Amino acid sequence: MEIVNIDKAGRIVIPGVLRKKLKLNENTKLLIADVKNDILIIKKINIEELAEQLEKDFKNIKIDAIVGKVQSDIKEKIRERHPSVFS
Repeated sequence: MEIVNIDKAGRIVIPGVLRKKLKLNENTKLLIADVKNDILIIKKINIEELAEQLEKDFKNIKIDAIVGKVQSDIKEKIRERHPSVFS
């Protein structure tokens, strides 16, 4: 565990020991999540593996139908709140 600073551009430096141990390089993607009580989680992710897993998970789900339903619901909420937009 090490203490690091945030620079003026909002960057943090991950200590070399951790970069080497976790095999982090300039192309590594990191997911940063705000949990609670000033706790951040930084997780190394592999975009290709994530995409493959999502493809498997959603293989039998009709995404287009879900997207269409969500878009329809959004439009309906807008119509309810701002009727003049669609007149």
